Amino acid sequence: MPVFSIIIPVLNHAKFLEKALRSVLNQTGMNFEVIVVDGGSTDGSVEIIRRYEDRIAWWCSEKDAGQSAAINKGFGHATGKYLFWLNADDLLLPDTLHKAQKYLSENPTCEWLAGNLIYIDQGDRVLWCARDGGWHDWLYENAPVRVYGPSSIFIKELFDRVGGLDESLHYVMDTDLWLRFKKAGARFHRLQHYFWAFRVHDDSKTSADLKGAATPKMVDERARMYLRNNFRVTKLGLLKQRMWRVCNGAYFKAAVDTIRWKKRRV
Repeated sequence: MPVFSIIIPVLNHAKFLEKALRSVLNQTGMNFEVIVVDGGSTDGSVEIIRRYEDRIAWWCSEKDAGQSAAINKGFGHATGKYLFWLNADDLLLPDTLHKAQKYLSENPTCEWLAGNLIYIDQGDRVLWCARDGGWHDWLYENAPVRVYGPSSIFIKELFDRVGGLDESLHYVMDTDLWLRFKKAGARFHRLQHYFWAFRVHDDSKTSADLKGAATPKMVDERARMYLRNNFRVTKLGLLKQRMWRVCNGAYFKAAVDTIRWKKRRV
């Protein structure tokens, strides 16, 4: 049985897909499986998948109901103990699986492991780094849970327990999942390693949100998702999070790493 099942959902991202696949397949250690769920691409993505199919546990190419549905479908074929997904335009950073497996073997009760992330441009150059600390209940009373899709690894039983991703959500499905994990009693552990490189580019659904210019659809979906989860974000809640990141050194360390790695290719 593999330790990790990694799902890569893709739809017409041939430009970046091979890099995403190689970032997983080149990880140290071989105790993982890769599952690729293509939504019916017509841009050459399927040809790239076929090129690596001898190293892919399962894949398909067919129309689906969107990213959330694709990830759920992939997890339905997963056989690993721990699950996570990687977007087809992003990268899994070197040594992530080795470090995660080491931590999880030393902390067998951990159900949910979070890492940190970096932001990269279309040429794989580092734009900036983002770090955070561990879980404290008071930090997440009135502010979002600060982990992101591909920087979060969780046990299959937890994912199944909360019913998987909500397939009606297309932008904030990860935030919704973390809130349901929280409601189920799960609390993440933070491993201070950069897990994930998020690629900032014009065709990314969520890149505009980084500039504070989220699309109306995304704003509406987030509001509906918070209401359904009986969750309210407040200015005080956000301030507590920011102050905590200053106090625990996360802001400083991320700034130092950004200066060191700015424009360097990952």
